[in-house]
Amino acid sequence: MQVKDPIICTECLEVFHSNYEIVSVLGQGAFGVVFHAHRKRDMEEFAVKRLDLDAATLRLAAREVNNITSIGCHPGYIIFEEVFFNEHHTKSMGHLYIAMELCEQLTLKEWLQMAQTARSRPWCLMSDWIKQLARALDHLHKNNFIHRDLKPANVFFPRGADFKKLKIGDFGLATRAIVNLEEGGLQSLMEQTAQKHTGGAGTPYYMAPEQTGEIYDEKVDIFALGLISAELIILNSPMEGVCTNDIIRSGQWPIAWLDYPDALQFLSQLTSLNPSERPTAADVLVHPFLQ
Repeated sequence: MQVKDPIICTECLEVFHSNYEIVSVLGQGAFGVVFHAHRKRDMEEFAVKRLDLDAATLRLAAREVNNITSIGCHPGYIIFEEVFFNEHHTKSMGHLYIAMELCEQLTLKEWLQMAQTARSRPWCLMSDWIKQLARALDHLHKNNFIHRDLKPANVFFPRGADFKKLKIGDFGLATRAIVNLEEGGLQSLMEQTAQKHTGGAGTPYYMAPEQTGEIYDEKVDIFALGLISAELIILNSPMEGVCTNDIIRSGQWPIAWLDYPDALQFLSQLTSLNPSERPTAADVLVHPFLQ
């Protein structure tokens, strides 16, 4: 997708466009656009998310910036480079630019649609991908955050890794697991119960059942991980017109799946309707099914 002149904001020439040259548009959404851009001082390549700010979206944008600066760095996250904000004087409130690691344009969502053979999904790679995601979630949860929107479309492939590594991105809906974390660090975090959060935040197809309400914790990410794991290790749904995730949610396992009891036990644990019965991300990493 080639850049069109309207994409360049004339009010952001000094703040952003003097520092970055837009190469192409990677994608557009309701709240903004993502560019492939070169940083002029060193010609390094980045993905740059530009958020269109108004009174309604300013709070969401501020939260995303706070999230990415508070969560910290991890090999399983998209690397964030720098942020620019420019207040407009003649148009909307302004633009927020977030420069981040440039990944392959193909996300895990598209990869799943393309890789439809057992040969394209070797178990050693699929199990490693599940552990990579669990490792990233473990770091996120230990830093008192819930992603809340884990899904294949938010899982990326870093460049130069030959599609062997995964990275979680889009922390716009991430929230603190416990708003007022008391002294005591991680132990205190683990001992406290689920708190109130915004109900319905996330993508319905990958949301845990309790996520539609206000009381939930980091186990909603484990439920989403279970659904993604099912998509990775189960090629096709044995029921016409019913997708794998719908079957997982129903708890009614098709007869064809009963030949794989270890996989069913693993998926059942991660997608249990009772959050307390789901393993932690650390538990997933040492689960016998993935060893």
